[in-house]
Amino acid sequence: MRLFGTAGIRGTLWEKVTPNLAMDIGKAVGTYIEGKTVVVARDGRTSSVMLKNALISGLLSTGTEVLDADLIPTPALAWATRKNGDGGVMITASHNPPTDNGIKVFNGDGTEFYVEQERELEELVFSGNFRKAMWNELKTVKALDVIDEYIGAVLDFVNHETELKVLYDGANGAGSVLAPYLLREMGARVISMNAHVDGHFPGRKPEPRYENIAYLGELARELGVDLVVAQDGDADRIAVFDEKGQYVNEDTVIALFAKLYVEEHGGGTVVVSIDTGSRIDHVVENAGGRVVRVPLGQPHDGIKKYGAIFAAEPWKLVHPKFGPWIDSFVTMGLLIKLIDERGKPLSQIIREEIPTYYLTKKNVKCPDEFKKATLERAYKVLEEKLGKEVKEVLTISGYRFQLKDGSWVLVRPSGTEPKIRVVVEAPSEKRRDELFELAYETVKKSVEAAMKK
Repeated sequence: MRLFGTAGIRGTLWEKVTPNLAMDIGKAVGTYIEGKTVVVARDGRTSSVMLKNALISGLLSTGTEVLDADLIPTPALAWATRKNGDGGVMITASHNPPTDNGIKVFNGDGTEFYVEQERELEELVFSGNFRKAMWNELKTVKALDVIDEYIGAVLDFVNHETELKVLYDGANGAGSVLAPYLLREMGARVISMNAHVDGHFPGRKPEPRYENIAYLGELARELGVDLVVAQDGDADRIAVFDEKGQYVNEDTVIALFAKLYVEEHGGGTVVVSIDTGSRIDHVVENAGGRVVRVPLGQPHDGIKKYGAIFAAEPWKLVHPKFGPWIDSFVTMGLLIKLIDERGKPLSQIIREEIPTYYLTKKNVKCPDEFKKATLERAYKVLEEKLGKEVKEVLTISGYRFQLKDGSWVLVRPSGTEPKIRVVVEAPSEKRRDELFELAYETVKKSVEAAMKK
């Protein structure tokens, strides 16, 4: 698709994401839902007010009524859409750098638009066949106050009070207007940092991967906290450190919740993305469930197709009993509840319940127009070099080589940035390092070869 990637539309301001595009998306969404009611919100990026207003103009032109929730996190927008609208649109570039912005579109039940819906929306945008409301059909824009009600809904769902000491890092993003208050309402002793909204992201890069938030480990030890949670720019992602200041691997967080849900249901299907690891399979299968892998950005598609009781991709967890959207606030609430109910520190829970695997992720820069050729070349080289070690190759998002010793190698294109992502996991550090060197160097050389043609 020309506009939509793995999670909505994202790109550099003025190069891909413009007020004209936002207006056209508004016209397309209004046409698609036939001029009903759409909830609109934005993150704290410097360009988000401009783009939100352009989007609203497009919606109004189709006779759509607009409920403006303004500055809120994406999970709150999804919840508000299910409660108040026939559709929803979030202006955000999520974890991308401050130069970027984007647009996410939601159905009336809070699910992100499915792939087939995104294709239909693109067709409307490029055809220009928009609904045009007559002067007497034009609706209004109404302010919508969401935060207090959303906090109440999360508190009711989690149903737990705590005395844990929690360090919260909001990345100067939209989560800052909500997370500290939610945690305090649960009874937590909260220390907040980077918790004022600033579209320049002065505190740190908005993506909560380890290299951007490593400083939180030392802070956790100095402050003596029980848990650290960090969010991204629009607060759908969450990263975690334990009470010892140790970063909790994204797959470990997923495995904890997958195990919890499968045990609660006495089985069931867990949907995870193609880049998740074997520890999830281990705990789910031992608890009597099964794991199904889907492309990045499609956990909601997986829930719909497989009736999943839980779905996730790294940093992004979906709790279907609460709602079919990615929700870091429910995740942090339930994680606190898990720690309290186990009566043990998080590090001990992980040590006792989740097996250890060794994983490495790294990106290789690759312009979008060379991604296809790069992946095809990398696939051929890896297929030849891995040879008889390969048990299975999954091709739903890039190429994932499942190896006979339980290791796996994934090379896939980013759907939001000019990068190829390389992910490797193995039962030992030595095996992981060997496979990662092979995969990473293969992709680097494949990019160079593709760009020379």
